[in-house]
Amino acid sequence: MENAVVAITIGERNKSEKYVDFFRQNGITLSLGMYGQGTATKETLELLGIGNSEKFVIFSFMTLDQSKEVLKKLEIIMQMKKIGVGISFTVPMESIDGMHTLKKLISGIDVDKEGEGYELETETQLLVIIANRGYTETVMDVARSAGAQGGTVVHARGTSTEDAQKFFGTLIGAEKEMIFIVTKKDTTQNIMKAIKEQVGVNTPSGAISFSLPVCDTAGMIEY
Repeated sequence: MENAVVAITIGERNKSEKYVDFFRQNGITLSLGMYGQGTATKETLELLGIGNSEKFVIFSFMTLDQSKEVLKKLEIIMQMKKIGVGISFTVPMESIDGMHTLKKLISGIDVDKEGEGYELETETQLLVIIANRGYTETVMDVARSAGAQGGTVVHARGTSTEDAQKFFGTLIGAEKEMIFIVTKKDTTQNIMKAIKEQVGVNTPSGAISFSLPVCDTAGMIEY
């Protein structure tokens, strides 16, 4: 089976339809969109390329080979190296509930192609933080102090079981905010440690965090 990835694209809310059209025109049949809020400070907007605070977040499904070409083209056509435009990055899909589902997500994927799986050694990671609603700034202050440049917030609502609620020490079923931070691998552990110690599950913020490898990026400006 070909390697499958999710491309996560973050940009200005009023341009979301242009990005959806781009993915559709480039053979990506399924893209899921939502709205979010940027948290980057003025000093770091240039690094992230997401200057406008009103954001969209689009999840698009494709193969790893597709993503390399699509992200390269996306960066050029959408001029993502300009300040305030946006970023896009890919995260590998480790498992899925069946080949039928995979074919629904990714049109034209060769599900009969043999493969041994893959491991990725990546320099960039997606850090996902889930916190109680209303504590975004508190959590982001801690993340910035540990090296984060900024993030994107989307509103969510948990649906976990009672056992999971007890395990995390917080009401997962309540309204939540998810914070997405793209950062270098060597910074991720510092941020996660600071989150756990300062705004973790035993605090009013109730934050938990995990990280995912990022395969490729578009629109991420580095100094």
